[in-house]
Amino acid sequence: MITQELDTTQTPELNKALYATAKVFVQPPKNKEAHYGKYADLSAIDKAIREAIKKADSGLSFYQGVLDNQSANGKDSCKIYTTIRHISGESLTIYGDSFPRDAKMQTQGANETYAKRTSLCLAFGVVADDDDDGQAVALLDDYKAKQEEARERVAKWITSEFMNLKKDEIDKLRLVLKHKDKKPADLTYAEVFQLAGALNFYKLQQGQFEEK
Repeated sequence: MITQELDTTQTPELNKALYATAKVFVQPPKNKEAHYGKYADLSAIDKAIREAIKKADSGLSFYQGVLDNQSANGKDSCKIYTTIRHISGESLTIYGDSFPRDAKMQTQGANETYAKRTSLCLAFGVVADDDDDGQAVALLDDYKAKQEEARERVAKWITSEFMNLKKDEIDKLRLVLKHKDKKPADLTYAEVFQLAGALNFYKLQQGQFEEK
């Protein structure tokens, strides 16, 4: 397992060079599209950094590598690092994301590329993704859509099952609900699964429940 200690080595010349580079740095164009929005890929980030170094004539160079790592539970993984060097001889190594080792080369390559991308962003202060709020909204909308799909599916199942029950049986099942006169289609996500649970328990008691 890789132990990362805080590096307190003084790097005054490298720090000046990073400052000069940051002053002329232009954020890379977001040239790729993902489910959460647009983002800059590794090549765009790399190009933007190298152009800033050249424009500032800051004497910086950088390279990235992969270290074998092992998690606390013994699983093999990899860790990306970015080393920034200055012509003075000073250097700084910044560790990035860890990712699990994957036997599939395509998956392994994709994980490594993503980790290199985030490590470079951390090292040079690159903003490579759309606002996280946008991503959160997209994920929340997706979650709500799936939740509604599940609610409707279970409500239809309950309605179908109710057709085989007597009114007094249905009334007993509805006791689990706060609003006992609601149709299954009008129940909330929580209510529909409460009623489904009661219905399944009743069918189990009656010997009607079939495990799927």
